[in-house]
Amino acid sequence: MFWFRESLPGVEIAFTDRAGGSSQGPYDSLNLGSAGGDSMANVVANHAAVARELGVEGLHSMSQVHGSLVVEADTLRADGSGTVPECDALVSTVRELGLLVRVADCVPVLLADVEAGVVGAAHAGRVGMVEGVVAAAVERMT
Repeated sequence: MFWFRESLPGVEIAFTDRAGGSSQGPYDSLNLGSAGGDSMANVVANHAAVARELGVEGLHSMSQVHGSLVVEADTLRADGSGTVPECDALVSTVRELGLLVRVADCVPVLLADVEAGVVGAAHAGRVGMVEGVVAAAVERMT
């Protein structure tokens, strides 16, 4: 399930691989994206499996649009259901929730201010970097 996982003081970081999920066929097995044709039931089950393994109540994800919009994940539903925001960064102060960023040729930027109790995850593509997605996430965290 994880090809990298590290616990740091006040925050846990993980990068997933494809193993340990419910998806079949070309999405085999731990597909975390909803935009490709896999069933939503599989994607939801895969999110739940990652959350369970990390020991969090749920994962917040985003519909990444290659921009600089930041959304406070604390306002989203804890179970990950409902509307997925169109943005390229999430920030949160809720320790029981995980933030999910998906990347292919873009860069995941993970941010944490342990003293303030806030974390962020940004999808940093070329356009998002030019538009300041990382700076916007840091500003939203303060």
